[in-house]
Amino acid sequence: FNVALWDGENREETIYRSKAVGEPPFMLGISALMALSDAVSACGTVYPSLDAPATAERVLAAVQRMRA
Repeated sequence: FNVALWDGENREETIYRSKAVGEPPFMLGISALMALSDAVSACGTVYPSLDAPATAERVLAAVQRMRA
């Protein structure tokens, strides 16, 4: 996993010269969902079907399905 950060100035007219608006939080949300899915998969032998939003009730139900 290689990451390169932009050192230059953002020349586009944006709010406070921001470089990004919504993409980073969206990707962090996906990584949290995948981390929960990986944790639930440790309870069984297959990868679980866990839909977003992954509420506590949905995670518990997925764990119970994996253990059954």
